[in-house]
Amino acid sequence: MNYRDPLFSVIVFFLLILFAIIFSLVFEKIREYLRQKEIEDLIKNFEYISTKDLENPINAMILLAKAYEKEGNYEKALKIFLLIEKKKPSNEVLLNIANLYFKAGFLQKAAEIVYKILKTTPRNIEALKLLILINEKLGNINEIIDILEVFEEMEINLPREKANALIKLFLNKRCEIEYFCDDIETFKDIYEKYPFVKREYIEYLFKIEPQKAYEILDVYEHLDLYYNRIDIPDNEKFCNILAAKKKKTCFKKAAFEIECLKYLPQNLAELEFEYYCENCKKTFPLYSTRCPKCHELFSHRLLIKLSEKKDIENIEF
Repeated sequence: MNYRDPLFSVIVFFLLILFAIIFSLVFEKIREYLRQKEIEDLIKNFEYISTKDLENPINAMILLAKAYEKEGNYEKALKIFLLIEKKKPSNEVLLNIANLYFKAGFLQKAAEIVYKILKTTPRNIEALKLLILINEKLGNINEIIDILEVFEEMEINLPREKANALIKLFLNKRCEIEYFCDDIETFKDIYEKYPFVKREYIEYLFKIEPQKAYEILDVYEHLDLYYNRIDIPDNEKFCNILAAKKKKTCFKKAAFEIECLKYLPQNLAELEFEYYCENCKKTFPLYSTRCPKCHELFSHRLLIKLSEKKDIENIEF
């Protein structure tokens, strides 16, 4: 066959593609082998450590995996826990694996591991709590209600989880599960039964009945929900807030940040809002009903900060 023949060129082209595919597969296998060897070498290094905290190789492996998890390297942490599971399987190790799959975003895989744990220990509290988180991410509200029933049978009360589930049912207009909803017909009913959902209730009221929201909100605790609105009532309750926005004069003593804004030039400073979790003490730029770090519900509290006002007019993108 002449090398100038078009058929020859086509054959060469496909051969090049084939070699490229084979090379990619071999390279990936080698890279995976080297990653695995790196972890195994690290684990071997721990076998010679005889401190009190590292009594055996398994404990050393767990500490190493936890270190990777803390750094956010879930892939390496997961590989180590999978190795541990082969060497010394246990529900505790499986729970760590399920948690890592959950953190990495592999929700279905995490659920499979949790169900594997529940087959042998159906009342495993940590596994059931993780299953609530997984189903919440997946939007499976009915599954969450079933899990909460299991907790009730175990005589474990989870009012925050129940309140959160009721809010989701109500907002989706399908709170039709009589045994779960009891006499809950409105969001107000949820708030009266579970007062810790006040912020969520006020946020809901701002969408349907703002005047009612202004009546029950706490001026500073819920400041971020209304500070940038144009319908703040002109009354004694909001006197300082309106003064900070240069809409009126108010001589009542206010929170430090608001007091500063009252007397500073309008274009010099502005408010910024952050949220800290009362449970894990971490701070976040956005509010979450469930803390992204510790997963506690209704634990975020408002932090008000005074910052220099930035002129964003004339910024090119």
